[in-house]
Amino acid sequence: MKNSRFIQSLINLILIIGILIFTNILAGYYYGDIDLTEDKRFTLNEATYNLVEELDDDVTVEVLLEGDFPSSFKRLQSATSDLLTKLRSRSSLINIRWINPMSGTKEENLENGKNLAKDGIYPLNLTNTQKGGVREARLAFPYAIVRYKQKRQIIQLLEMTGGYNKDYTRPAAINSSVNLLEYKFANAIQKLQMNERPRMVLLTGHGELQRPWTESLEAAMFEYYDIARLDLNKVTHIDTNIHVVIIPKPIRPFGNKHLFMIDQYVMNGGKVIWLVDPLNMELDSMRRGEFMPNEHPLDINNLLFNYGVRINPNIVLDWESTVIPMNVSSVPGKPQIESRKWFYHPKVYPYMTPLDAQETGQNTIPHPIVKNLDFVDTRYPASIDTIKTTNNIRKTPLLRSSKYSKVQFPPVRVSFGIMDQGITQEAFKKGNQNIAVLLEGSFSSYFKNRIPDSMNMVLKKLGQPFKEQGIYTKMIVISDGDIGKNAMNPKNRKPLPLGINPYDGYNYGNKDFLMNCMEYMIDNKGIIAARNKEIKLRPMDQERAFREETKWQIINLILPVVVLVVFGFFFSLVRKKRFGG
Repeated sequence: MKNSRFIQSLINLILIIGILIFTNILAGYYYGDIDLTEDKRFTLNEATYNLVEELDDDVTVEVLLEGDFPSSFKRLQSATSDLLTKLRSRSSLINIRWINPMSGTKEENLENGKNLAKDGIYPLNLTNTQKGGVREARLAFPYAIVRYKQKRQIIQLLEMTGGYNKDYTRPAAINSSVNLLEYKFANAIQKLQMNERPRMVLLTGHGELQRPWTESLEAAMFEYYDIARLDLNKVTHIDTNIHVVIIPKPIRPFGNKHLFMIDQYVMNGGKVIWLVDPLNMELDSMRRGEFMPNEHPLDINNLLFNYGVRINPNIVLDWESTVIPMNVSSVPGKPQIESRKWFYHPKVYPYMTPLDAQETGQNTIPHPIVKNLDFVDTRYPASIDTIKTTNNIRKTPLLRSSKYSKVQFPPVRVSFGIMDQGITQEAFKKGNQNIAVLLEGSFSSYFKNRIPDSMNMVLKKLGQPFKEQGIYTKMIVISDGDIGKNAMNPKNRKPLPLGINPYDGYNYGNKDFLMNCMEYMIDNKGIIAARNKEIKLRPMDQERAFREETKWQIINLILPVVVLVVFGFFFSLVRKKRFGG
C-alpha cells in the first residue's frame, strides 16, 4: 500500500515537472500577454508592431543609461527595458546592449565622454538622495544609439523642455519622457529603413526668415531630412518630389505666378506649412516705448480662405504670457531692470488638454502632433478662423491661446505702458483663439475657372494638365512667423536653440512642435500615433519609503514564509484526515 502511494506520488511529480518543462519550451517559441493596466502601458501601437515585424536585417540598440541612478531615472531605465523587450518579442532581429560609459578607469571615462560629445551626446549631472539624506552626484547619459546596416540614429531618451535648472530627479519631470519612448524608437527605426531622406524646402523670395534666425530649425531638420532653399523666381513649378514646403514668415506679396505654383503643388498632393505674421509687429519696433503696427502687404488671404482658414489681421494678447526685461526706475541714469509680463507674447498650448476636456465635457484626444507637448512661445500671433468649404476638409486646431485672451485690430497703439495700468485677468474675456490649424483633405484649386494665360502656357511646356481638384494632402497654417525663429544669445550674438526664451530661461516646445508637424506630413505608416500614449504617474513618497524600509522588508521576507507554513500545516491536517495517517 505504501509502495503504491509512493509510486503514484512519484508519477505525479514527474508529470508536473514534465508539464512545466514543456510549457517553458513552448513559451520560448510563442509569446503572449494580457495588459490589465488602466493606461495600457504594456500595449504598443499596431503600427510599431508592423514596423519591427517588417525588419529585414539586424537592428542593434545600445542604451547608454546603465548604472545606479535616482528612482526617477530607474523608472526611465525600466520603461526603456520593458519597451525594448516588447519589441524584441516581435522580432529576433532586434539586439539590445546596455552600456555604462563611465564604468572604466578615469582616463577611459574621459575618453568615452569626448567621443560621445562628438556625436552630440552629453551627460546629465544627477544628484541621488541615499538613505539617511546623503546626496551623491552621478553622471547619466540618457541616450540610445540604434544601428541598422551602415546607418544609425541617436535617440535622446530624456525630454529636455523646461527651465535650465529643471530637477530631473523628480518623477514628474520624467513622465513625458516615458510617454514618448515608443514613438522615439519607432520613429528612429522607420527613418533607418528609408532608402532616401525626405526632401524639405524653405521658401524664399518674399522676405522670409533667413539665417541666423533659422539656424536652429535648419540644424534640427538636417538631422533627418534633406533641406534646401527654394526661390520661386528661379523655377517654373514646385517639384512634387519635394515632400514638404515650409513658408517661414513672408512679408512681401507673392503675385499670381507664385501663388499658382503653390496651388498646383498642393493639388498634386504637395504639403505646405505656413508660418505667417499678418502684421509688421516686432519687439525691436518699440524703441520709443510704443508702435502702431500695419498689415504686411501679403496676398495670400484669398488663397488660404479657399482652402478653409482665415488669418485675421489682429494681435492676440494673453494673460498666460512670457516676460520681457523692463527698466522700472524713475531715476535717470540708474536703471532698475525687472521681468514683466508682456501680454503680446502668449504661451500657447496644445488644443484640448485634460483640463479643457473636464470643463467642456468633451472627450477629445489631443492630436498626435501636440500630444505630450510643452507650451509654445509665440510673438504677436494672430487669430485663425476656420471656414466652411464645399469640400469636406478636416480642420483640426493644434495650438491656441488660453481662455484668458483678447484681440486688438489695427489701428492700435502697442505700448509698454500696458504693463503699468494694473490690468487684471478679468480684462481678458475673448476666450481661446486658434494659433495653428491642421487642414486635411482634397482641396479645390484657388485658380479654378480663372487660370492665368501665362501659367497655362508654362503647364503646356511641362506637359502637365491644370488640376482643378486636388488629391488628398495635408496643410498646416500657423499665425505666427516667429514660432520658428530662434533667439540670439545677448552676450555673443550666437543663435540659441529654437524654443529657448532668453528672458526667462525656459526651453519651450517650439522645435518639438515644428518637427512633429513635419513628421506628421510624411508619416504614412501611422507611427506618430504612438505620441498619444500616456502613462499616468503614481509617485512614491520617498521619505516614507526610507522611514518604513524595515517594516516592508520584514513583510516581504517573512510574510511569504508564514503563508507557506500555514498552508503546509493545513495541508498536513487534510492528508491525515483523508488517509488516516
